[in-house]
Amino acid sequence: MGLSDLIGLAGVAIFVVAHFAVQVLQRSPRSDLVIGLNLVGPLLMLVSLSQDFNLASVISQIVWFMLTLAGWWRRRSTSGTRPGADA
Repeated sequence: MGLSDLIGLAGVAIFVVAHFAVQVLQRSPRSDLVIGLNLVGPLLMLVSLSQDFNLASVISQIVWFMLTLAGWWRRRSTSGTRPGADA
């Protein structure tokens, strides 16, 4: 198991933590924690996928990252407060 595999596994762990935070700990999907995890997770997985390419996985990670970024930006622009206001 190489470094890129470990980075990819860290990305998967981050996804699981984000899902756990929302589903079990009842954290808001809009919280800074969940948004941050949902931005970092796919980036780490993309690093791993750069070494062991899989088109479907790359597309899903890019889409996940972009949707999270769009949601964060929308929340930031409509709330009138700084991005971490509802952490």
